Amino acid sequence: MRLLKNILLFQRQIFFVSYFLAIMVGVLFGGELVLIGLSFLVIAPFAQFFFYDLKNKNQYYYYYNLGFNNIKLWASTIIIGLINLLILILI
Repeated sequence: MRLLKNILLFQRQIFFVSYFLAIMVGVLFGGELVLIGLSFLVIAPFAQFFFYDLKNKNQYYYYYNLGFNNIKLWASTIIIGLINLLILILI
């Protein structure tokens, strides 16, 4: 449970910005839910790169102290994007 809570804490800053941009891109290119899911899958890693690698490199240290390395945090972003895409395909 602690693991999931910390991953969601990490994803909080990325998720809303990425989802807003994904909805805008999806509507711009046709408005289908699959396009929104695909654009979220692309935008979320870019948002993570911008927020955590360029803007706030020191925030990674907080997650390192919790036991997460860079690979786990990037994997969580990709997995959440894939889950989101799967949900939007099934709708």
